[in-house]
Amino acid sequence: MVVLRKYSLLLPAQLAKLELASHGIESVILDEALASLAPCFTMGEIRLAVAEEDEHEAGAILDAVNKRDEYE
Repeated sequence: MVVLRKYSLLLPAQLAKLELASHGIESVILDEALASLAPCFTMGEIRLAVAEEDEHEAGAILDAVNKRDEYE
């Protein structure tokens, strides 16, 4: 697994995970339990990880989502 993105809040990380899942890419929020129970301890780094072989495709998907969101 490789860390694909870091988020300061849990919700955007969860939305990214759902977006990747909709494209058939499995991902893991490494700090999800800590962010849910004690967000102050995550220090603004909630990590979203994917398998190494999915890194390029997953990055492209999330980049496209970010670009789409900029125009809405």
